[in-house]
Amino acid sequence: MLGNILEISKRSNKNGRVPIKVALLKIHDNTEDTNKNGLHWKKEYVEAAMESAIGMPFCAEFVDETKEVPLGHGLTGQIINSDGLPEPIFENSEVVGTCNEVSIETVKDADGNDIEVLVGSGFLYAQRYPNFVKWVRKNYALGKVCTSIEIMGIPENDNKIVFEEEEPTEAFRSPMRYVFSGSAILSVSPADDDAIVLEVAEKKQNKEDKKTMEFTIEDMKTAIHSTISELNDKSQAYESQIAELNSTIEAKNSELAEKDVKISELNASVEQIQATLDQLKKDYETYWAEREILEQELAKAKVAEKLRELDTTLGEFNEDEKDIAKEDIDKLTSEINAATKKEDLENVTSEINSIKSKICMNIVESQKKAESDAKIAEQNSIHDGSVEDIFSEVCSESHIDDEDTNIF
Repeated sequence: MLGNILEISKRSNKNGRVPIKVALLKIHDNTEDTNKNGLHWKKEYVEAAMESAIGMPFCAEFVDETKEVPLGHGLTGQIINSDGLPEPIFENSEVVGTCNEVSIETVKDADGNDIEVLVGSGFLYAQRYPNFVKWVRKNYALGKVCTSIEIMGIPENDNKIVFEEEEPTEAFRSPMRYVFSGSAILSVSPADDDAIVLEVAEKKQNKEDKKTMEFTIEDMKTAIHSTISELNDKSQAYESQIAELNSTIEAKNSELAEKDVKISELNASVEQIQATLDQLKKDYETYWAEREILEQELAKAKVAEKLRELDTTLGEFNEDEKDIAKEDIDKLTSEINAATKKEDLENVTSEINSIKSKICMNIVESQKKAESDAKIAEQNSIHDGSVEDIFSEVCSESHIDDEDTNIF
């Protein structure tokens, strides 16, 4: 987490500034801890100096004229100020923002541990460095933006930093009296993840050292240019792949759209079929309801028809002749009237014929009995001439055998 930007706004505010929040340095709880430059930051000294960070610049040394990718601090040397004191100068660095608020906060480091850090909040100048702000946002999302704090001594100490130790070393020293002069935003991991100390005039460099330093910086610039070129090539390759993927996605979207249309058409067809089925169901129900009514009406007509058939068939007999089958006639009449379907009347004609046969058989039997009685009376008249034979005329004209008698 140290040396990285904690927050950066996705939008600029109305005055063209992008809010940003930076972890400036880590405060060491362990008395033996230092940063990579051997600096041990004690909380009491950080608290005493933190107000000097208000108003300090956020700086960047750019790799090229596009002012997009930052490099280092941009330190070029020193000058003697009007008080006759040495001060560092950063002619290769540009002010890209301002810190206007500081605080000590607890954050998570890269390992997820809680640490105390000095936090600087302020703005980046989005209108003046749009490419740089775009680069910061992109690399912030990847967790690859580093910052490095800059400190210097105060005038009372001839602009020299005062350390707690009487004999501070490169491996361990605790800044005690100092001020914060700036924070540089870097594109590569700095030698010191937390801060860079600008102790001007404490050490002198000979010309060979300076040339060596300048050569190293130039080599670094070349390497960064090469890396940027390589990244641009990869970016173009990625953009080509993205374009191909976008084309594939568009083709798939087109296929999906066609399938959606087909599905919609099928759904419409299903709805039409379902509507037709529903209508057929209604028609079917209507048909059976009407059929039931027609069958009932037909049954009523058949009842009337069978009653007429019964009356017609029995009409050739008198009441005395029909009396023999009265119960059968009443029962059949009741069954005919109770019928609700024509199927209930299928056996009526057969039953009518049975009743008719029963009546006819009774008539034949009555006729036979009458003939027998006539014969007996005739015989009696022979013996008794005074007896009048009421069947004498019939008996004198014809004789009917039993097997020839047929009322039909």
